[in-house]
Amino acid sequence: MREVAKRSGVSLQSVSNVLNGRTSQMREETRLRILQSIRDLNYQPNVQARGLRLQCTKTMAFLTIDPAVRFLSDPFHVAILSGMVDTLRQQDYGLLVQGFHPDQAGGGFRRLVHQRRFDGAVVHLSGSPDRRSEHIEELKSTGCPFVLIEDRAEASTAACVLADNRGGAAAAVALLQAEGHQQIGFLATDRLWPAVEKRITGYEEAIRTSGGRWSQVWGVDRETVEGARSRVEAILRDDPAVTAILCANDVLAVGAIQAAKQLGRKVPTSLSIIGFGDNDIAQHLDPPLTTVALPGVEMGGRAAELLLAYIQNGKFDAPEVVFPTKLIRRGSA
Repeated sequence: MREVAKRSGVSLQSVSNVLNGRTSQMREETRLRILQSIRDLNYQPNVQARGLRLQCTKTMAFLTIDPAVRFLSDPFHVAILSGMVDTLRQQDYGLLVQGFHPDQAGGGFRRLVHQRRFDGAVVHLSGSPDRRSEHIEELKSTGCPFVLIEDRAEASTAACVLADNRGGAAAAVALLQAEGHQQIGFLATDRLWPAVEKRITGYEEAIRTSGGRWSQVWGVDRETVEGARSRVEAILRDDPAVTAILCANDVLAVGAIQAAKQLGRKVPTSLSIIGFGDNDIAQHLDPPLTTVALPGVEMGGRAAELLLAYIQNGKFDAPEVVFPTKLIRRGSA
């Protein structure tokens, strides 16, 4: 910076003002001269040094506890990250992404959040409610602002972004019942995600409220198309009277459609199937998938906005943001 100041014939403070965007009181000719000197000298600010001095890293984090090896290819994670990056890059922020396996999350998660390598974090946790609470308490103890995806926490440094999963599941059940279905099952994974818990709750509440006497939640060992296909084939062989399945996500719904075809059950006339998520694949399936759309990109963008506002103002402009879901009817139900 001293070399830039000397070459430009200005003070060190003037160079700092240009680097930090404080140029409203500066002559345009001076600003351009400083920028030219920066280019001529190929000057790059030391981000780590600046972060230590200003207590600001210009980095946000996305942290998740997910047993899946391919957690970064999960469609919901892709949507959340896309929304975050689109918002953060407008403010010249970088993004740190870290995934922890549940079996190794304790120590690694604790160390990372206490290192404060980021200014704030968007956090998506799996696991039992008690286990998630432990991680949330760890986050609260750091004083670092964080935004939970599909979960809640009581703290001045915490906010949450959620989707109306219960309402989305209820809308799906209502559609199936309107079509005359009596035996509507719910296909989920054995992994504990707060959003899936709410979808199951919405499904069960809708069955009870309508006076339905039959409900069943089936677990899938592997959240894959193959795992869902195998499970649904076994379900339909065991109970052919099942005429509709609501799936916890679109990946499971793909497997359910394949299972129906394998058993000669025509979709939707013999078996109706509804997914959750409205991923890119949904409209290209045969038949196109009826599904509950989640605004993942918007949720990620809003989470990043909440963190940026906290850093600017020392508080969240909204402690909780709930996005509506939308039932998209296509050809599978």
